[in-house]
Amino acid sequence: MDPEIERIVRRVPAWATADLTMHPLTGGITNRNFVVVVNDDEFVVRIPGERTELLGINRRCEAEASQRASELGLGPPVLGELPGIGTQITQLMPGHHLESDAFIERLEDIVTIIKTFHTSGPLSGAFPIHRVVEWHARDAASHGIMPPAAYERLHQQSRHIENAFAATPVPSAPCHNDLLPGNMLFGAERVWLLDYEYAGMNDAFFDLANLSVNCQLTPSADAKLLTLYFGAVTEVRWARLQLMKVMSEFREGMWAVVQQAISTLDTDFVAYANERLSNCERLASVDDFGMWVTDARGDPRV
Repeated sequence: MDPEIERIVRRVPAWATADLTMHPLTGGITNRNFVVVVNDDEFVVRIPGERTELLGINRRCEAEASQRASELGLGPPVLGELPGIGTQITQLMPGHHLESDAFIERLEDIVTIIKTFHTSGPLSGAFPIHRVVEWHARDAASHGIMPPAAYERLHQQSRHIENAFAATPVPSAPCHNDLLPGNMLFGAERVWLLDYEYAGMNDAFFDLANLSVNCQLTPSADAKLLTLYFGAVTEVRWARLQLMKVMSEFREGMWAVVQQAISTLDTDFVAYANERLSNCERLASVDDFGMWVTDARGDPRV
């Protein structure tokens, strides 16, 4: 075991002298994650990367969201907080990740847990997506990394999207805000929603679009997603979903720009940012973009 990580893990009072083993858990690109085994019980321990508050992470809200998800049966049971670190220790749950058709076949299960979380009541923290991308540009610049040229072009599109949604505002919802395939764990009869680092109040359409773009849903799967969530597809709902895909990729790209300035992980964040921002520009340049901005001014609740 890594002596430094072991010292951190043994801050947990119940583990101070326990017979434990530990091994890395791969997959994350923000933190270092480990599986700790104590008396045949397995737990996930996250060691945060440096200055993760600059990535939009609110540890207080993460704890609140993780505990709520656990109580609702959406997320893994929470053992507690890692003393002196601030992140949650959760039970390691059995399951596997899915992609493509197998993922779409379980879409109803996924939508059920997302909607349950969305309707569970306010969280103390917020993740206002149009401000988040601006904060990322500011924080990257303050740490010596100037935003790429695409930022100004996409920021203008972000303003158009924000104004369209503001024409018929709807209340924000408690959102996960990081619906990557790796954050959904599938068992035979249920799905676990993992990792509430970025949780906070946001537009529910951001979560739906974030899920769609990260999991590479097809247009027919998008229609299924909206039908499962709302009961039907409308022009307004379709437009808001497509526009929030732009915001999802914009945020992901700018997140990677900040990571270029602060991360010590061995990840090519320049390539990651370029890929996400290029896809964002592609989404914002389709012929239907203007129509979506117009349609999105309507009420998605009807």
